[in-house]
Amino acid sequence: MTVKNMLRRVTAGTGALMLALAGGVATGTAASAATAGPGQPGAPDAGTLTINLYEGGTGQDLEDLKGKEGLSDVEFTVTQVGRMNGGTCAPIDLTKAGQWTGLDALFASAPAAPAGDFCVTDTKQVKATNKAGQVTFELGLGVYFVEESGHGDNNVVSEVPNFYASIPTSEGTSGNGWNYNVVANPKNQLMGKPSKVISERPNALTVGSTVKWTITIPVPSLNNNETFNEAVITDSLDSRLSLVKGSTSLTVGSTTLTEGTHFDVSGNAVWTLNEAGRQVLDENMSGTMTLTFDTTVNTIGEDGAIANTTDNYYTTFNRTTVNGNTSAYTYWGQMEIRKVDDSNDPLPLQGAEFQVYEPVNNQCSTSVPETGLIATGVSGDDGVVSWDHNQGSSLGLWVANSNQGPADPTPTKDYCVYETIVPAGHTGVAINNPVTITPGEKSIKKFDVVNAKTAGPNLPLTGAQGTILMTVAGILLVVVGGGGMYLARRKKS
Repeated sequence: MTVKNMLRRVTAGTGALMLALAGGVATGTAASAATAGPGQPGAPDAGTLTINLYEGGTGQDLEDLKGKEGLSDVEFTVTQVGRMNGGTCAPIDLTKAGQWTGLDALFASAPAAPAGDFCVTDTKQVKATNKAGQVTFELGLGVYFVEESGHGDNNVVSEVPNFYASIPTSEGTSGNGWNYNVVANPKNQLMGKPSKVISERPNALTVGSTVKWTITIPVPSLNNNETFNEAVITDSLDSRLSLVKGSTSLTVGSTTLTEGTHFDVSGNAVWTLNEAGRQVLDENMSGTMTLTFDTTVNTIGEDGAIANTTDNYYTTFNRTTVNGNTSAYTYWGQMEIRKVDDSNDPLPLQGAEFQVYEPVNNQCSTSVPETGLIATGVSGDDGVVSWDHNQGSSLGLWVANSNQGPADPTPTKDYCVYETIVPAGHTGVAINNPVTITPGEKSIKKFDVVNAKTAGPNLPLTGAQGTILMTVAGILLVVVGGGGMYLARRKKS
């Protein structure tokens, strides 16, 4: 049997296998006329390995790669494989028939590195893919171990598994001879970025209410029958928020997960999927995971803008972490009322009651509404109104939510305020509604509500003014009497 025939027989079933066993690697060849095998007259003494790296996809053939984007700046290391010879790793010489012995087992061992009689030499090249996701290595005849050695800035959750390539590779029984320009089309599975929104208005409109958040998380695909060994969702909540225990709802596809059975919640706030939860992920690769939870708004802060930005929340799958790609804000402001009388130097009034309502159709009614009460407050001996719900003298009120990053311009919200109990001896007054609230403690809405003193009855003329008037009247009577007597005497004379 000639060396040429031996090589054909040995490689007929293994040439294409070298790359196909890499898992997630589709193979292709450059179209060419039949080329002689290694060591044959006219055969090339070198070749190339071209890697076209794509993102995503779940199939294992070239058809699956149509329309996929190439990944740039991904690094590959190609190392020549050898056999141990007297303590030295000598490169495999494919021009010698005996050197092909055992290659079937070597190729089938991927992604494991060469072991046993096989070894890696010191001959290696390291290159990164270009903008189109392509990189080409110029190689001499031999067997090579290919590793993905760097991801660049790509969010790779499942990298290309190690694989073997030989230069040349047999075209098998296709009749096209040998291929010296080998092409591999592997795929990297990427992590999609989670997104976050505030799902709805607070359950009430005062500080102490809860805000509901929703995080939507793309479940990545994995190469080569890999499974999830890690799945964690982390949200570094603003210090003004606290997670409401037991408020979590977590679904993967159409499956609802249960706290304690599929996942655990810790800190403020971290959700960790256990083995049972990760099994559900394995069954829903390329699907969607949805997490909703409530937080209590404890304080407002100086600016009143409570943010959950892309730096606050992130997901981790199999040691790869990706931050969110949307930022949500909830805005809160404050109101403070002081109750006084109408004296030149106003005196505080105790015992006045106020109630706050939300406008209906952007209008405040002239009378106190029958429904929709938000908060009630009563003035103290200093005239300052203290509010229920443990608010104290400053009533914290919701202003707005924004799911598109910080709101521009700064939002405001109107409320309707009514004086429902007036202190004794004073007259109630209509408040200039609506009252506009602006976010933040620095922009607190402060105003006085002035009650006039009730007018008393008309009293008898007493005191200094009455005495003077009576004296003047008496003098007039004396004068008038004296004048009459004078006139009478004169007439008699």
